[in-house]
Formats: sequence, structure tokens, C-alpha cells
Amino acid sequence: MSRLERLVILLETGSTQFIRNTAADQLSDLAKGHPEEILNLLGRVYPYLKNKKWETRVAAARAFGGIVNHSELWDPNANETNETTTEPDIKPKIEELDVDMPDYDAIKKEEEEDLKFQKEELELFDNDSHLVAFSQWELQEILKSGKKLLANGGADYDELDSQIGDPLERLKRQKNNINARLGMGIGIDADILETADTDVKPVVKAEVASIPSPTLAPASPVESDTPMSKSSSARLKAMARRKAKIDAKNQSHTIRPVDLSQSSVSRQLVHEGVTDTASPSSTPNIDITSQQGGEKLVVEHKTPEVPPLLAHHAKVAGFVWPFQGVYELLILDLFSEAWEIRHGAALGLRELMRTQGKGAGRIKTATKAQNDVKNSKTLEDLAVRICTLFALDRFGDYVSDTVVAPVRESSAQTLAALLIHLSDEVVLRTFDALTKLVLQNPEKLGLQVPCWEASHGGMLGLRYFVSVRTDILFHRPELFDKVVQIVLHGLQESDDDVQAVAASTLTPIAADFVKLKGSVIQTIISAIWDCLTNLKDDLSASIGSVMDLLAKLCSHVEVLEVMKTRADEDDDSSFKSLVPRLFPFLRHSITKVRKAVLTTLIAFISIDDASAKAWVDGKSLRLLFQNLLVEQNTEVLQLSVQVYEKLMAEVRASPVLDMATLFAPHAQPLLNLLMTPLGVARHSYPMNTAYIMRPSGITYSPLKEDDPDAEGSADKESGRRGRKRKTPPSPEPAIVVENDNKVNIDAPIFKGDVTLVGVEVFVRTKIASATEFGRTLAFFPPEELVTVFGLLAQYLAAPHSTPRILSALIIEEYCRALGEQGLSPPALASDAFLELLNTVLATPEALPYYRELVPTLKGVRTQCLQLFSTFIESGKVQPARLPMLPVVVQGELEAGPSAFSIESAEKVIGDTFTKLVASLSPTYRMASKQLLDDCKHRISLAIEDAKVAQTERTNGILASYAAAYVALNGLPKKLNPIIRSLMESVKCETLHLFQERSANAVANLNVELIKAGKSNIADKIVKNLCGFLCVDTSEVPEFAPNKEFSDEILSLRKEEAKTDPVDIARHEREVLFARIKRNGGKLALESILKYYGSELFDKVPRLKDAMLGPLALLQNQTFATLKEDDLKGQTVVDSLGILRALIPKIDSLLHGEITAKLPEMLTGLRSDFSVFRYSTAKCVATLCATIPSRVFPFLVNSIIPMLNNAGEVKERQGAIECVYHLSSIMGAAILPYVVFLIVPVMGRMSDSDKDVRILASTTFASIIKLVPLEAGIPDPPDMPEDLMVDRDKEREFIQQMMDPTKIKLFDLPVTIKATLRKYQQEGVNWLAFLNKYRLHGILCDDMGLGKTLQTICIVSSDHHIRAEEYAKTLSVEFRKVPSLVICPPSLTGHWEQELNQYAPFLQVLVYAGGPSIRSSLRDAVTSADVVVTSYDVARNDIEFIKKHDFNYCVLDEGHIIKNAAAKLTKAVKMVKADHRLILSGTPIQNNVLELWSLFDFLMPGFLGTEKSFQEKFAKPIAASRNSKTSSKEQEAGALALESLHKQVLPFMLRRLKEDVLSDLPPKIIQDYYCELSELQKKLYKDFARKQKATVEEEVNTEETEGKTHIFQALQYMRKLCNHPALVMSSKHPQYTQVNQYLKETKMSIRDIRHAPKLTSLQTLLLECGIGVEEKKGQLSVISQHRALIFCQLKDMLDMVENDLFKKHMPNVTYMRLDGSTDPRQRQDIVRQFNGDPSIDVLLLTTKVGGLGLNLTGADTVIFVEHDWNPMNDLQAMDRAHRLGQKKVVNVYRLITKDTLEEKIMGLQKFKMNIASTIVNQQNAGLASMDTNQLLDLFDVDEGSGLVEGNAEEKDGVEDTGLTGKAGAAVGELAELWDESQYEEEYNLDNFIKTLH
Repeated sequence: MSRLERLVILLETGSTQFIRNTAADQLSDLAKGHPEEILNLLGRVYPYLKNKKWETRVAAARAFGGIVNHSELWDPNANETNETTTEPDIKPKIEELDVDMPDYDAIKKEEEEDLKFQKEELELFDNDSHLVAFSQWELQEILKSGKKLLANGGADYDELDSQIGDPLERLKRQKNNINARLGMGIGIDADILETADTDVKPVVKAEVASIPSPTLAPASPVESDTPMSKSSSARLKAMARRKAKIDAKNQSHTIRPVDLSQSSVSRQLVHEGVTDTASPSSTPNIDITSQQGGEKLVVEHKTPEVPPLLAHHAKVAGFVWPFQGVYELLILDLFSEAWEIRHGAALGLRELMRTQGKGAGRIKTATKAQNDVKNSKTLEDLAVRICTLFALDRFGDYVSDTVVAPVRESSAQTLAALLIHLSDEVVLRTFDALTKLVLQNPEKLGLQVPCWEASHGGMLGLRYFVSVRTDILFHRPELFDKVVQIVLHGLQESDDDVQAVAASTLTPIAADFVKLKGSVIQTIISAIWDCLTNLKDDLSASIGSVMDLLAKLCSHVEVLEVMKTRADEDDDSSFKSLVPRLFPFLRHSITKVRKAVLTTLIAFISIDDASAKAWVDGKSLRLLFQNLLVEQNTEVLQLSVQVYEKLMAEVRASPVLDMATLFAPHAQPLLNLLMTPLGVARHSYPMNTAYIMRPSGITYSPLKEDDPDAEGSADKESGRRGRKRKTPPSPEPAIVVENDNKVNIDAPIFKGDVTLVGVEVFVRTKIASATEFGRTLAFFPPEELVTVFGLLAQYLAAPHSTPRILSALIIEEYCRALGEQGLSPPALASDAFLELLNTVLATPEALPYYRELVPTLKGVRTQCLQLFSTFIESGKVQPARLPMLPVVVQGELEAGPSAFSIESAEKVIGDTFTKLVASLSPTYRMASKQLLDDCKHRISLAIEDAKVAQTERTNGILASYAAAYVALNGLPKKLNPIIRSLMESVKCETLHLFQERSANAVANLNVELIKAGKSNIADKIVKNLCGFLCVDTSEVPEFAPNKEFSDEILSLRKEEAKTDPVDIARHEREVLFARIKRNGGKLALESILKYYGSELFDKVPRLKDAMLGPLALLQNQTFATLKEDDLKGQTVVDSLGILRALIPKIDSLLHGEITAKLPEMLTGLRSDFSVFRYSTAKCVATLCATIPSRVFPFLVNSIIPMLNNAGEVKERQGAIECVYHLSSIMGAAILPYVVFLIVPVMGRMSDSDKDVRILASTTFASIIKLVPLEAGIPDPPDMPEDLMVDRDKEREFIQQMMDPTKIKLFDLPVTIKATLRKYQQEGVNWLAFLNKYRLHGILCDDMGLGKTLQTICIVSSDHHIRAEEYAKTLSVEFRKVPSLVICPPSLTGHWEQELNQYAPFLQVLVYAGGPSIRSSLRDAVTSADVVVTSYDVARNDIEFIKKHDFNYCVLDEGHIIKNAAAKLTKAVKMVKADHRLILSGTPIQNNVLELWSLFDFLMPGFLGTEKSFQEKFAKPIAASRNSKTSSKEQEAGALALESLHKQVLPFMLRRLKEDVLSDLPPKIIQDYYCELSELQKKLYKDFARKQKATVEEEVNTEETEGKTHIFQALQYMRKLCNHPALVMSSKHPQYTQVNQYLKETKMSIRDIRHAPKLTSLQTLLLECGIGVEEKKGQLSVISQHRALIFCQLKDMLDMVENDLFKKHMPNVTYMRLDGSTDPRQRQDIVRQFNGDPSIDVLLLTTKVGGLGLNLTGADTVIFVEHDWNPMNDLQAMDRAHRLGQKKVVNVYRLITKDTLEEKIMGLQKFKMNIASTIVNQQNAGLASMDTNQLLDLFDVDEGSGLVEGNAEEKDGVEDTGLTGKAGAAVGELAELWDESQYEEEYNLDNFIKTLH
């Protein structure tokens, strides 16, 4: 696969936007470097503009734009000095056309033809009648036409024609509908574009036939009047749909480039029959012709020819706009039924027009003036089409609060790009058209209501218009007035999407509007305020845009002046009365609206004018504070905090406002709301809504108590059970501004519903509110705070836990805010709180059981009662003997010291339980033991839960009290309670926000301690925090348990899996706690890092010691001392863990001190301890990711070289582990450096150490995917110079790896006695490349292309080079080691002969024969150059073989190891070799999984584990092959195939005979059918009928064992087809009847008349002239043909030999080769057959004869039987059809009709189909076969008497949970984007930047 193809595919398959964009940018760079290839590149990108995926279309558009951008602007008149004549003089252009001139006459004739052709073509182009202008555009007709462009054209939206009164109108409408439906006038019907006329003839001139402008095809009367039945239309449609589905399946992963050099001109010529087009890609190099009615297939080779049209077309290519072809295709797509295609076309046109608009329509033979007119007309034509699209497009994506219409938005952008190039005159016409679209007059247009989508489209067009053509707008005041009028109209429009666009139209030109249209400001402002006031609908989405406009306008002084003036005249128009109109929207149900209100309020607060802030008062503060209490969305909550902070700052800065006066009246109700306790699941505490103020100033009514949600609420302070009231209290009357019918989005928060909202959300709102409450109090004078402090003191001692935590939090924030103002907390605060806080911190055990947890404790009590009732019911205990449990539980209002507590429950399952069990009689004790134990277990679990809940809340209280104490009073005398409380929270707090606060508090405490000189305590805290960082063993391993490991890679070790559920649960809990603890420590240390910055190491030396100190131990401690001292070992591991966790946050000024430690870390990577190597590798990888410019050079210069240290496996392990972690940590950020890693990592994929191999392969697989992107990425700014130089060297290698054609020529250093063909030399070059970089691969050339010879070349060359190197260096690396060839037994002799023939200088040892012979050969192994052995011998002698090192290990016919579980495969994988090579013509025979096994031999781990490979590749690929799969599965399969292809591509080389051998004669394959004999028919019918039911049942079972019977049955039927004697034995149920039949017919069972295959074989041989009786006097020694006869079974071969040849054809001379032939003699038989032309026939079994033999002496191949696997038959027939064959090869396959055999052939065809896609020259695809076709094999047509199978198709359940058509429909839904992505794509400011 070329780099170009990979880049193009990445547009779709790139996993992230970054990767897709990078690919797009690099495609445009390619265009820059190769401007002549621009059309070719566009042709490849264009299909992706139609992709279903949004991301792909956007990436394709980016690539499209980049490519077009690099093309010079087309200006055919650029070199014009004076006006040329209008009649083009084409004569001189002939020279340009580069026509060869052989002889004069021919030239003359050709010149005349060319002139005629060019004239015709340019005349066609000169004709502009196909272009439309605005003068012909009628909105009325378009809207009345009834044509709509929806999401897709699948559904029929039939017009109710009966409603149209005018019959003529109805006729026209029907005509249009029929034409449109049948695709005769795709896009806009011509009638649309003309004024309503009683005559049906269109006003638009009939289009010249030349350019079939697809969107404006006139409905010709002839077509229209043809009556069309609805059924025929439906049928056509159904056919089209079926075809599309089939096409989609067949091409799910192939996207063909489009030839864009053609345009309508060449298409027109085709239409007129001037020439035939032939797509160049569809012309193969071979001719396959079917003859004899499809019975015969002839395969011949030919050279491709250039289609005449392209040759013609090339002659005029230079005369027209180069982009004409793609432009026409995009115009066609613009009106497609599918919205994705319309959208893609709009994106493409946008990119094309942006840079190339000025060249559109120009031709070389016109003058500049003529071309300007043509350009203007072409661009106007496009503008008309876009306006028409605005009117017709109806697709909207309701992705968020506003509708996004991707087609209309992108088309508006296209219009914007077009407007730059349009003349002023056309711009004005466009403006008029847009105006018409917006200001539709329903009466005039004949509509009941205006079409809002058309209005919306017009508004979008205007929005871009005003941003792009401001020049026209400002020079023509009347246009500006019109825009303002339209915006006003839009704001008053009923449809809020139109309102939204109207507002956003004015937003970009707000500043100019304010300057130029001062008089209209008031009107617009009033319209906006009215708009906001009148929005009654709670789903109105336009508010956001309207508010943005308001904020933008109000940032201008002129607007404020106007508003102030207006306010002086009318109090209702002042800010004080206007801004409160925004408040209702603070709690709007749409998030975007809430955001917009807050943004607008920020804009108002930022106005530097006191009068604009008159609205800031207590009410506004309260409403915003309420926002903090109830806002669930994080972003909106942060924005609310921002607004509230600004309001506070405003109040503080104002001379007239006073916080105490404003906030004091609201403090108590807000505090009450804030302190609402946080309940537990199903027991919530509702807020007191009577305290919640509405924007009108009136409060809400209390929550209805009969609301089912409020029912179980835990509010019953008195312990009473709440009864339902009959009538709820009447709520407050609704206020005009807000509507009581609105959705109350805050109801779940009001109700305190923890289950629905989630604890985290409540905590977030409460922390934000408490923080701001505390900060607000800091602006009060202390004396004003007495009441609030009193309330807070009460809350600090509340029975609930939530108020306690929050009140402490308020105190802490109050003190911090005072500190920011430079004040210290007043004495009043200390007096109010210190004592309370101190008491709790000193005696935490005195804290009560919290009231929120009462339901939990009640649950425990209920469990205890259940235990007692079990004692009564099962144990028959007297109720009187049971203890009484208190009714009231702790935490309830009435609870006293004797109330039910956790201790009571523990007593119940302790003493009480033991006593009660002891009192039971033995019988009852036995009977009820299990029940009682279960009850006891449940109680203990409930107690555990209750304790955890209590502990969590206690920790929260103590931590908040401690933080408040330190903030209020500084450091206390007794530090212990403070430190303990905070550290406990950091360690155990499960809620992230509370943990973060505690972590910050610990950091502050640390800072205070250091300031106070108590650094010893501060050091202890830091030490403990570092300890927390190291508790998670998945991040920081333990030294002691891992110190035993020295020679393995720890990253690959899996912990022993726990099996006991209790152990698993405990382990999971421990892991969770460890993570929480680590996170807490990390947060606290990061807070310290942030505070000290670059002074960290000076101020907190303890942290520096923990982080960097122990690293010295790596260098100055020996292995033995560290092994004895676990503590030292652990400190080293911990220091690396701490450094790794904190480095991303450490100040950059300290990086130098850290990188100075790299040499010590290098020692860590070389360490004998696996655990040190692991920890260092992760640490160095993180350092690389954080400071690449400093650490990467070190990695490249010091760590990467360790990978090549052959003598030290631990160095290689450390280095590869480091690179592995680096690739996983950095991801795509590794791109600039990836080239340095490829080669070294690849070299380790053949490492002698298994761990290194696996990690290298895994790493390589993850980084190889990034290679295509690497070349185009900019250099990092701080990359050292020397690295850049090295990088270019590495790139050369990567290019060679990705593209075998770039591989350098390898000169053979030895003399091979053969002449290599070109393709064989290329194969050797590739093998040499693999050898050079220590890679391994599969040479999967077609059979007969000389794989053996290519292998001998590389093996002999490498042996020679090694010998030379050894002579020079005497290095152990180059010592003499033999190479090993493992092949099937029949090929050992073949290999020996070929090696002796081609490389006689190599010493060859054939290690084969019986055990005694082999043992005598063992000593000779080391002295041989090449050892040849068979797979069986390798398996049996693997213990001996694996002791030796080999240079090459070659597996011939390597697909033999396809089964990873086989002993043979496992044995072969134990061989140790430097280079591994597999030879196989068919690397995949049945299943993609086979490829995994082959690569597991070559590079273990490269394709992951077998299980992961199955999940990632095999399953999706297999699923996508099933005919019933959904399109999603198809896509998943295609992507998996693509991904696998990319991964294995560099390691497989495949050439087909057709491509490389032009001199190989054709191979003709034909099927030879024969009828069953009477005896066969009888037995066959009988068996098939009996077995059908059994088989059907077994096919549906899951077990593999059950299916063996099926295969036995199939085997029986197969034998029967060959010969009844093969199945007939005395045990056969039909034995007696058959014998009777034979007696009657006087025949023997072995008679060949019972086996039609033998009689057919006889006929065939006689036809070939084999076995013909010799006529007297004529002695023919040699027949004209010689045959190979293949059977599956040895028995069948015996029958051919004994029953046919010996009895009926005694003249045939033959030889035989099957499994019983001694492997050592097989090669002799082959040699004799090839060398002796008098031998007519060679009899073979497919298994033995099908592998690797060269039998070119034969030219006829006959298959008596067939393999299930077509690959085997294919291999077999290519024994004869291979290099050296001079004759045409005829292949005959004998097939019995109406039997299982015909079915097998069907299966074979399916598999052959796979085979052709399996490993093509780019090994493009791999596939797998489904065994569910077994049932088909039993279904024969009725004639054969078999029972028909009833296989109904079932609708599969889709992953959507729907079945059948619904599921399919949902599956087919196109992917849309989410809101943020739309915002990015349609951001107006960003778009405008791209235009300039």
C-alpha cells in the first residue's frame, strides 16, 4: 500500500480528529510537491465527501481544500498581450498536443480528426444555455413544486394532489413527481425555475444535450407523458435498493478513486456514441472467457490498453477549467436525496470556490472579456442553485437546544466563499433572492404558512453575506436598511430557529451597525427586549443567540447612551427594569440559554457606567446565589460563581451599595436552604421551597407533601409518619414574566433526590454555595454578623452531618476571604466557633449518630428482627425467650442512651445469637443452621455498611472542622488532632471535591508549619503523603514479593487470579481504597508544588530527598546487598514512583536537577531486578512525555543502543520496557520521534528472549500505525539539531518498509546457477531488506513462481556474508551456524536437489528417515550449511533441534502451522533462529485466525494474544461475511480487515502469476458432469432421507463434539459418489438388498459401471489419446497428452489402478505417488515422470501431490475427487501450471450431478472468492468461512428425492435492541455530531478568517 493510499484511508479510519486532520494536511502537502497529480489526488478524496460519517466528510473537505489550494488559479488569458480573435485558431495548438508524427498522410488525417474533435468539444463548452440566472428563479414555483430534500430519499412523501384545484397544475406536479421518483430529473425540476405559465413548456431554454446539468434537467414532454404505473416505479425502486445493498456489501471496505479529468464534454461524446468508455481500473491484465455454455473457463493474459476516450480527452484537457469534472459531480451531489451527500457536496464546493472560484467556466480559446462573462454566469448559476437548495432542504439535526441544519449551514458557507468572487451586480441579485426566502409572503406564494426551513436557509445565507461582503453593505445604505428590516422581521418571527439566526446575523456586524445606524438602535434594542419578554414557550431555543446579540450591542457606548436617554424618558426602559427580565431565564430548561443569560449579565456588569448597574441589588444577589444552590451543570455552575463574584466585587467597589444592607435580609433563608441535609438513597430531605425566591420577588409554595417523590422523605423530625393531605396548599399566583406551565428543572434538587441527581452533584452545588456564602460574609462589618454566627454555631452542633460540614466550610472560606483583603478574623468569630471546633476535634468519639443515617440503622434493626423471627419459625424458640429490641434508634429525635445502636446489633449477632443457638434442640439446630447463618451474615453486612457511612461522614466533619480551625486561629498548640483529621480525609474521602479541599488544607497547613519553623512536623506530613502515593501497587510495585524476578519483564506478569468470591470482593475493595489514598496524596503534593513553584527543593528538601535521593542506591549498591535489604529496595522503587507521579506538575526551572539523575536511571534500566527495570522504565517514559526536548536525546543516545546489546538480555529487557511504556503514555504525541524507535524495536521482534519479543511486537504494532503521518508533521520547536539529522536516515528505511518498490537492489555475493527473473530479483531484494533489519516475513507468491529459488538466494548470500564478517572480526555474532528448512516429507528430496542444483557450494544435510538413521545424522548437523527436515521429524526430535541455534528457519508450505494448538505448531515455534521465513502460496486457507498462528511463529505478540486477535479481528471479519449482518457489522468487519491489513502489510510479499509471467500458457478449468448409476441413486436417496433430520438437529447445537456425526455423514455421501464399493460392507443396512440387486443384474460390486466417475475418466483419457489401442503396424510410444490424476482417498486410487487401468486400459503406462511412498523416493518419482515422456499418467493423492512438487511434464490435470478446501485443489492443479510449462494446461473436475459434490463445488466457489481477496498483491483482505452452510449440503433438488430444508430467514436482533426492519432502520441512521463539534464547524469568526 502506497503512502498516498494510507493517508487517504486515514481520512476515514483515523481514530482521533488530530490524526484525520494530519492526514488531510499531508495530502495537501503532496499536492504542493506534485501539482501535476492534483486531479488524481482529488479523485481519491472525492468519494470520502459522500461518506456516512461526519468526521470523515469534514476531514475529506479539509484535504480537498488543501489540495485545491495548491493548484495555480486557472487563467487561460494570463499571457494575452492583445485581444485574440473570437474564432479560436486551434491550428497552432496541435503542437502543444504532443502528437507523434510518423508519416505525412497519417498526420494530415489525424490533424483533421483532432481539429474536428476539439472544435466540437469547445463549441459544447462555449454554449452557456445550461446555466441558470436569477432572472429565471421563482421562489413561488419552487415552494409550490412540493419537492423536498429530507434526511434521505427512502420514504415516500406523497403529495395530496387532490388538494390542488387547477388540473394543469396537478398534471405538472404529477409529472415532476414521477420524473423525480424515477431519477429522470434528479434534483430540481426545470418547471421550478420558470414563472407559472399556462403552457407546460419551460421558459428556461432547453438545455443543450452536451452538459447533462443534473440538477436542472427539463422534463421533456415525451418522457413525462409516458404513463407510468406506480407498481413499476415501486419495482424499479426495490431493484435499485437491492442493488445498492449488494454493492454496499461487496464494496464495504473498498473506496475507488474517481477519474476527475473527465467532464460533461467527454460524457457527452459517449452519449453520442463517439467512443466507448472503459474504466481503466476495470480492465484486468488477464482475459477470463467462459466457453461451452459456462462449462469451461479459459484464462489468458494480455496487455492493458489506453481507453480511446481518455486518449481523446487528453487532447483537450488543457483547454477547459481543470476542475470542471469535479465541479459537475459536486453540483450533481448538491441535490442528492441523502443529506450526507448534499452536505459533502456543499463542503467540497465551499473549498473549491474559496480559492478557485475566479477560474470557473473559463476556456482557453475565448478572450478575456468572454471568459469574464463565462465566469460570472457559472458563478451566478451556482448561487442560484444554493438559493434553491435553501428553499428545498428540510433536514435538521435537533442535536441540542437549537436545530442545526448541516446542509443549509455548509451551503451558506459555500455561498460566502462564492460571494468573494461575484460581481456587485450578481451580489445584489443574490441578496434579493435571500430576502425573498426570509420575507415570504404566504398569500403571494400560495402557502398556508411560510416555510420556516426556507426562511431559516435565507437567514443563514444573509448571516454569512453580512460578514463577507461588508463593503457592499456599507456603500449601499438601502441594503443595510434591508438587513436591519430582515433582522427585525426574524426577531419577530414565530419560529425560534429563525429568530436565533436573525440575532446571530447582526452579531458579527454589531460594531458597524452601531456606528452607521444610530437611528435604528432603539428599535432593535426594543425588539430584543420584547423578544425576551414574550417568550412563553419553555423550549424556545433562540434566547441564547438573542442574548449574545444583546450583550454585544450593550458593550458599545452609543447603545448605552441610547438606552440611558430612553430610560430618562421612560422608566420602563431603564437597566433597572430591563435586566430583571433576564432573571427568569436563569432557570431555563435549556442549558445553552442558562449559559447565555450568565454571559449577558457578565457583559452588563463589565459596562463601565454606574447607571448601567442600577439593577444590582439584594434580589439579584439572592437569585444568583440560588443558582449556585440548584445548578446541576458544571460549566453553568462555574459561570454562576463567576457572575456572583463579579456582583460582589461590584458591590464592594460601589460607594452607594453596602453588602450588609443588601444581603442581610436574605442571609437566613439562603443559609436554611444551604443547610438542607443530604439524605441517603430513597430517603431524601427536600428543601424548604418557601425560602426560594422567584424572579418576581415572590417565594415558591412549599413542596406538596402528597407528592409521591417527597413521600419517604427523612424529614420527620418528630419521628412521626407523615400522612397524605387531602388538598395541597394553593400555590402562589403565576406572574406574567414566567409561566407556571414551564418545566421545573430544579424539582429533583428541591426534593433532595440523591438517587436521581447523584451525590456528587449535590456536593458540588453545596460546596460552591458554601464557599460564596463565606466570601460574602467577609464583606460584612463584624458587628453585623452576630445573628449569622449564632446560626452557624447552631449548625456546627446539629444532629445532621451535612450542616456541620458546610458551616465549617463557610467559616474557613470567610477567614480566607478576609486574608485576601489583608484582614484577620475578628474576635467575635473566634469566640463563636473556636471552643465548638476544638471540643469536637479533641473528642471525635463524642459525635452523635447522624440523623441522615437513621434509615440505615433502621435497616439494621429490621434485619435483627428478621433473625428473631427465623428463630421463632425455624428453631421453634418461644418469643418470650428473645430479648426486646428498643423501638427508637440512635439519631432519632426521641433517642436516649438506651436507643438501638450499632452496638446493640453487634450484641445480637454475638452473645445473643450464641446463647439462642445453644438453646435449640439438636434437630432444630441442624434444620435451621443455614437459615440462621444467612440472617447473621446479612446483619453483619448491614452493620458494616452502617459503620462505613458513619465513618465517611465523621471524617468529613473532622476534616472541615480542622481546616476551619487553622483558617480561624492559625496553628494550635496541639497539632495532633488537626493533622490526624486532615490526613484521614485525604486518605479515605471517597468524594473527590471533599478530598481536594482536604488536600489543599493539608498543603496550607504544611506551608504554615514551615513558616512557623516547625519543618520537622512538615517533613513528617510530606513523608506520609509520599507514602500515600506509593500504596497503589498497580502504579508503584512492591519490592519484596518481586525481588525474586530478575530475567523476566514485569510489565508482562499477571497476578495470580483469585477464584474465591470473598477474596475477589476484598481485593477489589483494597484496590479501590489504594486508589483513593494515592489520589489524595497526589492532590496534596501537587498543591504544595503549585504553592512553592521553583523554590520547592529549597523549601521542602524532604520531598526532594524522597524523589531523587534513593536513586543513588541504583549505582552504588550491589545486587546482593539490595536483595538482603528490602527497605532500601522499596525506597528506590518508591522514589521512582513519586517522581513519575509529580513530574508533570513540577516547575520547569527544576527540570535540570531531575534530568541530571538520568544516568542513575540508566543503571536502573540495566538492573538485575525486574522490579527496578519496570519502575525506571515507567518513570523515564513519563519524563520523556513531559520534557521530550531534554529526555529524548538521552533516550536515543543511551537507552535505544541497549536494545542491540546481544550479550546482555537484561539491558534489552529494560530498554524495550521503557519504549513500550513510552508509546502507551505518549500516544499520538510520540509522532515527531517515532522514526527513532521503529528500527530498533523491529530488530527485537526476533530476540532470543520471549519477553523481549512479545513486548517489541506489541510496541511495534502500536507505533507502526503512526508512521504514515510522521513525514508531514512539523518539527518540535526544541528538537536538538543532531536528532534531526539522524531522523532523515531513519525515514529512508521506513519508506522502504512501507513500499517494497523503494527497496534497494541486493547484489548476490555468491554465484547462483540460475538466471533470476525481474520479479524474483525483487523478491530477493525484499528478503535482503528483512534480513538487514532483522525482520521476518511470509513470501506468499503464487505457486510456481520460484519461492524455493528466492529462498536459496538469500540463505546462501547470508551464509557467505556471515563467513566474511567472522573472518574479519571473529565475533561470536557471526560464527557459523546452519540454516534449517522444515517442509512436508514429500519435499525433502526436492529441497536437496534444488540446493545442490542452484547452490552446490552449500553443504546440505537431509535430516530424515527412521529414528536410528536420524541419530546417526545428529553429529553432522553443526557442520552442515543447510539442514532439511520434515514437519513430523521436527515435531518428534524438537528436544534435539531446539538445542541448536540456526541462522534461518524456513517453513516451506508454512500454512501447515495454521492451527496454533497443534503439537506440530508448538514444536516448530521452539526453534531458535535469527531469521524466520514462511513460504506459502496460500497463507490463509479457511480462517483469519490462521494468520495469527503464522505471525506467532514469526513475531510472537505482534498481533496480540490469540484471544485479543479473535476479538479484534477474527470475529468482526467473520461476522461481516455473513449475508444477514447489519451495515454496522459490515463496517466493523471492513475496518478490522483494513486495520489488520495495515499491520501485516510490510511483512508479506505476494505476486500472482498473471502479474509477473506473461509467458505462462493459459489454464483452462472445466467441470465434467456424470450421472449417478442406478445402484448409487438407490443408496444415496435412502441415506439422505434418513439422515436429514438428525443432521438438522445437530447443526443447531453449539457443541463441536455433536457435529462429528455430520461430517461422518457427509464423508459417507462423498464416498458413495465415487464408488458404491467404498461404502458397502457386511454391516451396511442395505447389504442384503444390494447383493440381491447384483445377482439379478449379474454384475460385481467392483464393476466400473456402478461408478460413472471411472467410466467418465476412461472416456476423458481416451479423448486425450491416453490408452488408445494401437493399430497394427503403428507403434506410438508417446501420447500427445500426459495427465495427473488426483484422488482424495488411497482406496480410490487403488480402484483407478486395479479396476480401470489393469482391467480396461492395459496400454496406459503410469506411476503412483501417495502417502505410502517413502518420502525419500518421492523426488525420484517426480524426476522420472518429468524426464520420461512415455509415462502417460501419474496417480496422486491431493495431500501428497499437492505440495511443492514440480510436475510440468503433464499438461492435463483430472480431479476424480475434490477437497473441501479449494486451496488444496488449487495447489494441486498448479503442480503442472508453473514455470517451465510450455503447453496449455487443461483441468477437468469430475462431478456427479444432483449430489453433495455439486454443493461442495458451491462452497469451493465461495472459498475461491475469499482466496482472491485473501492476500492480494497488497494482501488487501482476509476472510473466513461459515460452517452453517452444512445444511445446504444436504439439500439437493427434488429430483434426487431429498427432503427440502425449510430454512427461514430470521431477523437478527440488532445492538439497538430492535429486531427486523425497525432494527435495520435504526442501524442505517446516519451518524450525527454532538453539539460541540457543530459549534466548531459552524463558528462564523473562524470561517471568515479562512476566507481572507
